[in-house]
Amino acid sequence: MFKYSRVKLLKTLILTILLLIGLINFSSLAQTTTDSNLPGKGVMIRSATSDWIDDRFQAEIINIGLEKLGYKIVPLIAATYPAVYTAVANGDLDFAPIFGDPGHNEFYKNAGGDKKLEKVGLLFPLIQGYQIDKKTADQYKITNLQQFQDPRIAKIFDTDGDGKADLVGCDPGWSCELEMDYHLDAYKLRDTVEINKGNYTALIADALTRYKQGKPVFLYAYSPFWLGDILKVNQDVIWLEVPFTAVRPGYGKVTEKDTSVNGKNLGMVQGKYRVIANQKFLENNPSIRRFFELVKIPSEDMARESSRIKQGENKPQDIRRHAEEWIKENQTQFEGWLNQIKQINNNPEAPSSTIPNPTNPEALNKLNILLNPFQLYTIPLAQWITTAINFLVDHFRPFFQAIRIPISWVLEEIRRLLLTIPPLIFLLLLGLTTWKLAGRRVGIFSVLSLTLIGFMGQWEAAMISLALVITAVIFCILVGIPLGVACARSNRFEQGFLPLLDVMQTLPTFVYLVPVIMLFGIGEVPGVIATIIYALPPLIRFTNLGIRQVSTEFVEVGYAFGSTPRQILWDVQIPLAIPTILAGVNQTVLFSLGMSVIASMIAVPGLGLTVLQGMGRLDVGMAAVGGLAIVLLAILLDRITQAIGKVN
Repeated sequence: MFKYSRVKLLKTLILTILLLIGLINFSSLAQTTTDSNLPGKGVMIRSATSDWIDDRFQAEIINIGLEKLGYKIVPLIAATYPAVYTAVANGDLDFAPIFGDPGHNEFYKNAGGDKKLEKVGLLFPLIQGYQIDKKTADQYKITNLQQFQDPRIAKIFDTDGDGKADLVGCDPGWSCELEMDYHLDAYKLRDTVEINKGNYTALIADALTRYKQGKPVFLYAYSPFWLGDILKVNQDVIWLEVPFTAVRPGYGKVTEKDTSVNGKNLGMVQGKYRVIANQKFLENNPSIRRFFELVKIPSEDMARESSRIKQGENKPQDIRRHAEEWIKENQTQFEGWLNQIKQINNNPEAPSSTIPNPTNPEALNKLNILLNPFQLYTIPLAQWITTAINFLVDHFRPFFQAIRIPISWVLEEIRRLLLTIPPLIFLLLLGLTTWKLAGRRVGIFSVLSLTLIGFMGQWEAAMISLALVITAVIFCILVGIPLGVACARSNRFEQGFLPLLDVMQTLPTFVYLVPVIMLFGIGEVPGVIATIIYALPPLIRFTNLGIRQVSTEFVEVGYAFGSTPRQILWDVQIPLAIPTILAGVNQTVLFSLGMSVIASMIAVPGLGLTVLQGMGRLDVGMAAVGGLAIVLLAILLDRITQAIGKVN
């Protein structure tokens, strides 16, 4: 009776799925067409922003302009800076208005430089430098960074008791981190100042707490950013001057004028925010190039937007509304840009960018060589790996792109189904299914947990994450169980394969995200591929273990009755190993969900992106909501997969 009910339920679900897919496909036929007189007719644009949510504002303004010119805009995606640069260089994206010049030159160069990319326009200027609180500055008459050479001044800003001033730094890898480290030597501050490196917004949170307590603060700051709305210049904080301009190699010729603002030498190159675009895309679309050159957003407007985002108006629809409001406030100027594009179709003025390869050799004496022989030579392993990956990208990328096709199809259909089923119906179906499989308590928990996720505003994100997990688990099963069987059947194969599993489990996920991006692009499918790499080893190990643990007596009995090795595998070993294999599936499910936050760094939407944006914005509520939703989903999936294992 139970089996019949399950078959009947399965048939009903399949018919429902087919009906929903048909309705979705039918509704997708209703597409609007653009004005035939506009320059963007028939051209589809793929743009991106960074996972730093403030960057979305200028991206929305540009996309609205392109839409008004007739271009068809693919929904905006968000990813980390390196991921976006790589995707634009490889043609997976067309442009991204996120280029901080010159701070992002390393991203630009590593993604392909002038051979693949181009910097266009000037969206708004950037100001950066060192700040201290005005109260302390007035009390001790501190105006210049060089004063921190004095241990007595440095000790005022010491937060950990080591006698050195603690400078709030920025994220490792950002250009500001390298600049500050260079300044410690240039201004002879190495003995009196130390840089606290980490997530910038987390460090700023600590600084703000100390400031509110009336304690001195010493920090790296830039504008436009919401921090300027809290710590106002000349009211709460002051900019510190530097004794002279000292810029690390790699920026080319820099003068005091380049590092000064309003007559103050702040020590860091005052940059520009620009559009980064695929070179071939710009060559084929000169009108878009011209539009990028025209768009200008005042720094005051960017700072205001950053504050609005900080205050909670941080959802994509909020920022889209902000962009529309800005366009309405600047309607005359905006319409002027559009009118110029309609009249001018080509402006082949292409900016050139030469980024020297900086070298900073240190003098080596005999004693240094004796104490540290590694100064003489280091194996260029990083260069070899980069060369190998570039070779694969240049010659075999179509092959890796082909791998995306089946994964993309499965993911798209699962995601479409989960997002199409009305939440109430989904809750009822899941509740009844889990009740039948795992009992009343789990059934009630599943309904309550998903209801809570829905009321937290995370239903769609949860369904996207669930689709990613299901897709990853499907492909893990297709690949992992056969490999586990192979390991169990051959000791030699197991010995050769286990080191690879060790690497997959111990290698930091951030390391293989880079080649995954380069080979597969960015987005959900590469996120699934990265998740498969991370979640596959437990299933292989459990399958191997389960088959090897089958009693030899059962195997010998099978052979005694004339069974072939294949029959022994399918009729004896695998059935007896099912509980262990399902335990491996359970671990794979949890590993896949755990990967969601990291995968969001390469433009994978869902709950992970909510957590990542909350961290980047210092929005504790957003990060907590996303994290709680992941926890609830993890517990739910864990209970369901455990119950399936017990049923079998």
